[in-house]
Amino acid sequence: MTTCQRCTETATVHVTETVEGRRREIHLCGPCARRAGLIAAEEVPPLPLEGVVQGLILAHVGELVGEVAALTCPDCGLKFMEFRRGGRLGCPRDYEAFSIGLIPILGRTQGATRHVGKRPRRPARGVDRLRLRSLLRRAIAREDYEQAARLRDQLRLEDGDE
Repeated sequence: MTTCQRCTETATVHVTETVEGRRREIHLCGPCARRAGLIAAEEVPPLPLEGVVQGLILAHVGELVGEVAALTCPDCGLKFMEFRRGGRLGCPRDYEAFSIGLIPILGRTQGATRHVGKRPRRPARGVDRLRLRSLLRRAIAREDYEQAARLRDQLRLEDGDE
């Protein structure tokens, strides 16, 4: 174990340099090496990884990506990043909720951003059912059973209408 050349502490920094053809070794403890400028004056405060990644995304990709990543469908509760991981949308309303992020993807994968195929003969009622089911799940999750019972009955009425 080598001691520091400037004090009596244990040397933790070892530098070998050649000056005018002569080899010279320097052995210093941490504080003496810091005072000599051989190591950084202070340690860099730890940054949360999420903040670092977010900063890199904003610097290299742009703010729009952060906005799109934070989108959530108000009906089914699907988040845009969940869609990106799974590749499936949760309900028809997701096309509106995620339009900023979906249009470039649809253009790239489908070759067009507008549907040009067949249209349904009658208006879709599935959106209302999905919205009611989503509200029912939320009511059950927050243990609002009166609201859940009303939503359940409303869903049953709609099932009887079909």
